[in-house]
Amino acid sequence: MNMSENRLATFFYSLLILSSSIVFAGHASADDDEIWKASANEFIKYADQDESSFGRNDHPVALNAREISAVLEALKIQGKDDSKSAEELKPVFTAEQAKLLGQNLAKGLRSANPNQDIIFALQKSVDRFVILKPARYFVAGRAFNKDNKLNVIIGDYNRLREEAFEAAYDPTNVGILHYKFDHGSRTKRSKEFDKTIMKVVGIENKQINGSRRDDWLVIDVRTALAALDQMATTRKNEEMARRREELREILGSEEAIRPSAPAAPAAAPAPVGRGISWQELEEGLTTLNRLREQGLITDEDYETKKQQMLDALGTW
Repeated sequence: MNMSENRLATFFYSLLILSSSIVFAGHASADDDEIWKASANEFIKYADQDESSFGRNDHPVALNAREISAVLEALKIQGKDDSKSAEELKPVFTAEQAKLLGQNLAKGLRSANPNQDIIFALQKSVDRFVILKPARYFVAGRAFNKDNKLNVIIGDYNRLREEAFEAAYDPTNVGILHYKFDHGSRTKRSKEFDKTIMKVVGIENKQINGSRRDDWLVIDVRTALAALDQMATTRKNEEMARRREELREILGSEEAIRPSAPAAPAAAPAPVGRGISWQELEEGLTTLNRLREQGLITDEDYETKKQQMLDALGTW
């Protein structure tokens, strides 16, 4: 076999391997189990429980769509260095995916029966080099309510969409290619999602025989939402405290009392008294009012600095 034949054989072998993960479908009628569908490979729908030994689900159940979306959007993958800084945490779901799941899980769970799960397959786009089209990736999984908690099992994660293969076998984009997704399993760990999720009260990993399942999240939606709100408030307060401290240092300097003049001022008014001018006083008080309204300084800070500015005018 010559080199050209070897390359051709390798090409067809690669196509054979790739096609094993894709189903060629004929024209099918609408799926009665669909809750939401954007394409043959983007959907949220009902499915039978994958394993009954864990007991029947607590369906139907009424959950709040916005609360589900908020918690799913807040799920973050923790970095290898165990850092909890925002820069080191990556979202499990994009904001759009979380919103879609929240809306349709809430809708589906209101009508699901105890022997049904809700399975999903969603995609996201990731920008690449300027000359390349964005890459698209799938995430697939299943969700159900059990013991008053939302369970989410992730199967496929960041699975690359094979657009070149799709273009070759479905050039008119009629939707005859269906990916074989792993929607997660109660009895088998996902090979694709072995991530550590940022710790949040109300969000736990399923424990089976003392072993933690990274791919199986058990979520008390209301508790998790309250914890996330508290974390956000704490971060905001810490940031405000840091900025206040910086402002105290700035406002305590001579430059804060005597604002710098414009680069090319008109005729600057002569100083009144022994300190700052009336114009500088007006500008300084305007700045202080704005800082107080934004909550960046306290009333005490405001009154102290205001008095310093007034004192700088000298005798009225």
